[in-house]
Amino acid sequence: MIQSVKVKNLSLSKDNVRKSNRDADLDSLADNIAAHGLLQNLVVTPLKKAGHFTVKAGGRRLRALQRLIDSGRLAGDHEVQVLVLEDDAGSAEASLAENFHRVAMNPADECSAFKHFLDKGASAEDVAKRFGVTTRFVEQRVRLAELAPLVFAALAAGEITLGVAQAYAVTPDVDRQARVFESMSRSYYGDNPDNIRRALLNGTVKATDAKARFVGREAYVGAGGRIERDLFGEDVDESWIDVELIEQLAAQKLEAAAEALAAEQKLAFVTPVLATHVPYDTECQLHEYHPPLRELSGDEQERVDSLSDEGDALIRELETELEDGTPEAEAASARLADIERELDTIEASRTMVDDAIKDQLGTFIYLAPDGSPRVHSRMFSERAIRQAGEDAEPEAPSGKVAASRLSATLVDELATQRRQILAAHVASDAGFALDLTIFLMAHRTVFASSYVRDHATLQAAAASFPIVSFRDEGSAASNVLTEQRQALDVSWAGGNTLSSRFDAFRQLDEQARADWLAHVMAQTLEPTLNVDDGGRRNGFHDHLGRLLDIDVAQWWRPDAQNFFGRVKKDVMLEALDEIGGPVLRGRYKDAKKGDLANACAALCSGQGIVEAEVREKALSWLPDEMRFDAIEKPESFRSYSAFLSDEDDSDGGAGEIAPDGDAGDFEQAA
Repeated sequence: MIQSVKVKNLSLSKDNVRKSNRDADLDSLADNIAAHGLLQNLVVTPLKKAGHFTVKAGGRRLRALQRLIDSGRLAGDHEVQVLVLEDDAGSAEASLAENFHRVAMNPADECSAFKHFLDKGASAEDVAKRFGVTTRFVEQRVRLAELAPLVFAALAAGEITLGVAQAYAVTPDVDRQARVFESMSRSYYGDNPDNIRRALLNGTVKATDAKARFVGREAYVGAGGRIERDLFGEDVDESWIDVELIEQLAAQKLEAAAEALAAEQKLAFVTPVLATHVPYDTECQLHEYHPPLRELSGDEQERVDSLSDEGDALIRELETELEDGTPEAEAASARLADIERELDTIEASRTMVDDAIKDQLGTFIYLAPDGSPRVHSRMFSERAIRQAGEDAEPEAPSGKVAASRLSATLVDELATQRRQILAAHVASDAGFALDLTIFLMAHRTVFASSYVRDHATLQAAAASFPIVSFRDEGSAASNVLTEQRQALDVSWAGGNTLSSRFDAFRQLDEQARADWLAHVMAQTLEPTLNVDDGGRRNGFHDHLGRLLDIDVAQWWRPDAQNFFGRVKKDVMLEALDEIGGPVLRGRYKDAKKGDLANACAALCSGQGIVEAEVREKALSWLPDEMRFDAIEKPESFRSYSAFLSDEDDSDGGAGEIAPDGDAGDFEQAA
């Protein structure tokens, strides 16, 4: 019922759901009421004292009216229209309905109110319908209402943002929330939602992880595995918290798949690798076997061409037309994965392995990113296998090698002359020479563990790392190198003579040969900076990096493990100075080394709460040792060349020491 009541006979009910921001922008509201009157009725219930009411909805409007009366802008007996509810039934609901869509309402109040209705027996669906929101929204607010008391209190007091509170709600474990909250409150990076989530989910596995997908949700839950769902993330944002159980289940399943494959293919071994690729150092412990490959049938070749064309078309669509995350893009990606698997199956069927040596061969089985088991495309043996006739010279008609009737000296002289004639012809045919160069380098790479002569001195040995047992699995560059290496065409390596392998190599298309050249050339690059007195002296590599326009920041970012946690505090502070100047440096100057390392890592990964300009600098910051901006220093000795006459080099060009001994001092590019 609507009736007119004097403002002085109205009081605020304790049931009003708005507990926070009660006086926010109250002056503006009072001015609006003074100018236009009260446009929205107050919702009240009667008190025992006749003519007096308690306001259930409209507390800010009541305080604005009282302020207008106190200031003399309204009369002391000013009356307003109110909606009278006969009892308290539904009054809290009316209060929430009125306040819900108002911007200033504290999220903590919404959370408590929604939880109140659910505690009274209402379902999330019912509450969602009453207030015109989604069921998920109600569930989210209720999850926040169930936060650890000190976290929820911080939200109610405005000490943390809604985003931070949502980060804590990633797990329902209130004890863990409280521990992380206390820890984060003492850290310089404790208000970053991503950091909070990582701290809470440390030691968990995402549902999208390859191992989780391989095991399967049903099997994991059936074995007693626990799952925490992030209500504020995507539908697939689940965290599987029993990591040891996942590892155990995945290992058992992959071992069973390996045993089945070994029995089916009659192989000596199939080694399971519980990762998304087979580490190179694992392969290097074995001898790679290169079986001959059969030609594809007409139907097979037609199918390969059709799949390749379809795959190329899908890639173009994904790159130019389809938006990431859309159902169309996901369907295209799934189809592309199916195409790749079918092409791999067809390629694997070309292998012709002699049954007599199958019991000496094996391979690896590992996980694809989508969680499906994938068999390695190559085969290996524990001991080198020499096929019949490998590198054997043609036999004499009698079946015996004919003995030479010439002296050893004469044979060597003739061999030398023969070599000179061959060399002259090779030097005259640049295309042939390039094929031979690539082949010999590739041959040394493929048969590095075998005793196969190639009758040449050309080498392209892989450079050794200065760090013993260095591991770089999982980095962007290492993953690309692994993919490139596994994609190389090794069909030519199955021949049983050097000649047949060379002929088969020359039959590869231009791109396949070029890929081999790129691979063997890349592996020769030495990983050294030759640090001397603080200077970097690998200017040639820097020059190559500039020619290739390498953006290191897109491939490598400094974090607490690979950089900041391994340098002195002064180095980290200097980095902050470069990124954000003295202000940013001063903000962290008193931080503990561990906290400072984590803060620097968060900043350089784009997670720090800083100005846009500072964030941009942080995302591109690199230590000097990771940049390609040094200038090559001239040699400290005179460079002589058999291809240059004294006149050609009479001007004392590059390689001659400057008179004062300091020419070509190391410089940094501006």
